[in-house]
Amino acid sequence: MTWRRTALAAGWIATAGWGIYYLIALAGSSPTFVANAVLHFIIGYIWARAIMAPQLSAPLAIAGTVAAGVYTRLAAGFGTTEFLFTPLGPIVAVALADASTARNITSSALAFVAGLLAFLWLAP
Repeated sequence: MTWRRTALAAGWIATAGWGIYYLIALAGSSPTFVANAVLHFIIGYIWARAIMAPQLSAPLAIAGTVAAGVYTRLAAGFGTTEFLFTPLGPIVAVALADASTARNITSSALAFVAGLLAFLWLAP
């Protein structure tokens, strides 16, 4: 198992665990937590696909990088102890990044930032 798959697996486990927590423990207190749980499950699905892919395609890598930005926003912004898992977002983004050219590095960084900014409105 490579470090990239290990990073993706760690991110997937954390995402799935926190998604279940938000759905079971906090969903009744606010519809925002339901949306948060759904986003965690979508992110987990994308990262699980990336783990299982024999060769990562560009669209899957970009989707996973955007999802890493979304996860970073969710982990940092919901006032739970999930903020301790915030570093997993950038770690997964680096694991999915293609560092072969400056253009690819730029597109990966922009995808991460796009994911991070896309859900700034989502707060409990």
